[in-house]
Amino acid sequence: MKDIILHTPEQLGAAIRLKRKEKGLTQSGLAALLGAERKWVINLESGNSKAEIGLVLRALEALSLRASLIDAGRPRTRGASRLDQVFQRLQQPSK
Repeated sequence: MKDIILHTPEQLGAAIRLKRKEKGLTQSGLAALLGAERKWVINLESGNSKAEIGLVLRALEALSLRASLIDAGRPRTRGASRLDQVFQRLQQPSK
């Protein structure tokens, strides 16, 4: 699957469905990996905009997909952005 920019929950659901099928997983199989119910996967793939974000991120991880945030209002720079710096701090072990 090539990199795409998603604009709607329906597009996210379609991308997840496509990747799940590419990996040979059933909706039930993905649900089992996530500790969720098949109905949750059905709703996610249908574009449910109220899906729990933590579970959505786990689904992306299980399917080897990566979500990225891009500030479309700022030109791309070579240095780290303020958001990059925040994420780097969050990844550091707490003291």
